[in-house]
Amino acid sequence: MAGKKTYVQCPETGKFIEKSKFLAQGSHAVHVMQPFVSPVDGTVIRDASQLRAHNRKHGVTDSRDYGSEWFARKGRENDLKRQSLDPKSKRDRIEALKRATQHIRT
Repeated sequence: MAGKKTYVQCPETGKFIEKSKFLAQGSHAVHVMQPFVSPVDGTVIRDASQLRAHNRKHGVTDSRDYGSEWFARKGRENDLKRQSLDPKSKRDRIEALKRATQHIRT
């Protein structure tokens, strides 16, 4: 009885091929992480496994986990907050005006 076959999607063609054939082609990319010192606790992070454990332990994430759309959206939100145009700031201003006008009436 033959073993179970595993398939992977080729990043170049988008087609599914047997994993053993894909690995034999040598066309797979391996991300090599350069060691770096964590700005959170000063430990040296040498591989992705250590980075995942470190992030989980400290409740942090890596900026590489977010796409450019996320940064663009957050930038727009921050701009609105600085200009006090975000919905919460607007509600706060309206409530402050209501309190001030009620105070003047009494």
